Amino acid sequence: MNNLITRTLTSIALVAIMLTCFFVSEYTFGVLFLVIMVGMLYEFFNITESLGFRPHRWIVSCISCCIFIVSFLVSSGRLNPIWFFILFPILLISFAHELFANKKFPLQNVAIGLVAMVYITIPISLSNYLVFTNPLKPTPHLTDNYSPNLFLALMIIIWVYDSCAYLFGVSLGKHRLFERISPKKSWEGAIGGLISAIITAGVLSMYSEIPLLHWMIMGLCIVIAATLGDLTESMIKRQFGVKDSGKIFPGHGGLLDRFDSILFAIPVYVCYLELLGM
Repeated sequence: MNNLITRTLTSIALVAIMLTCFFVSEYTFGVLFLVIMVGMLYEFFNITESLGFRPHRWIVSCISCCIFIVSFLVSSGRLNPIWFFILFPILLISFAHELFANKKFPLQNVAIGLVAMVYITIPISLSNYLVFTNPLKPTPHLTDNYSPNLFLALMIIIWVYDSCAYLFGVSLGKHRLFERISPKKSWEGAIGGLISAIITAGVLSMYSEIPLLHWMIMGLCIVIAATLGDLTESMIKRQFGVKDSGKIFPGHGGLLDRFDSILFAIPVYVCYLELLGM
């Protein structure tokens, strides 16, 4: 019971902070997710270093910040998409660094850095495409095309899924969902969370121009992606013998523990919306 209360209070505080950053301005949104991204990278490198790997976290973090900022400016219409090409030679810096670093596992260090960018940096950077409605239309002010509604809908679906999966799992869970990776997750919790998330998606369709059917499909896709994201983080922690990625959130662990679901959900969500032409 105490753990549930702690988790609930932490979630309320986190939701309040995120909603504030979402609605104050596009800049607070950008700063929030830039901080979240850097924090997740920091936790990821802490996990991988437990086996002796030493990727250069500052280089990877700086490259990741460049990717996020370019994505923010391009998606807002402030920068030509051609600027994405400058990121490719920048990525090679992580290889070049190992020539002079004289570390024990140079190739593994580079690989872990690249994995971190694919796993964390790219999904978080794609979040910018959910909040700017006309990415190729320049505007005098960013607020002219800034709207956090689609991103907020994604977070609501995931929050409902996580909360209901936890409650159904605690009260009804008997059959393990993926015991090899995450022994505590159950099919009862996953199904209960899925149904709740799809119902939530249906409610959200009432406040959107996107048809109900697409919201139901998106709800299903988001839940599947979020579950895979959660299990993937559990797999990483299990390989490196770590229980939590951090301790920043009482009852939840670290940033990776709390936001692992969106790392898979954001790309799937953005892809579906792009296919719809939304």
